Amino acid sequence: MAAKKKSIVFRVNGLEAGQPEDKLEAALKTVINQSLTEEEESGIETITAIVPSCYDGERERVALVEFRGGVPKFLSELVAYPLKDWQMVMGDVDINFDCNFFGFTQLYAPRPGEPVTAE
Repeated sequence: MAAKKKSIVFRVNGLEAGQPEDKLEAALKTVINQSLTEEEESGIETITAIVPSCYDGERERVALVEFRGGVPKFLSELVAYPLKDWQMVMGDVDINFDCNFFGFTQLYAPRPGEPVTAE
């Protein structure tokens, strides 16, 4: 049985809602991959989910990015200091990574016509 890789999830704010979800995800993965070291590229798996922002869902999206196999060096300071955030440029916008999840964060996008529920 293979050992389960350790994982951590970061939230990314500031994604523009006007782009299709697959394009947002591809652009985010490109920015992340450009920030990984060669060693991290082969050892860390990245899983991304794009969800509406709880604050301005018409104009902004949020990403939940799970890193399996370790924390990328460029985000390691956020684990040591969880109240901080890490800002990067993605195209024409600034995006922010955090791992504190203060405030509301939608964890999944509902199917069209399906109500949003909170438990």
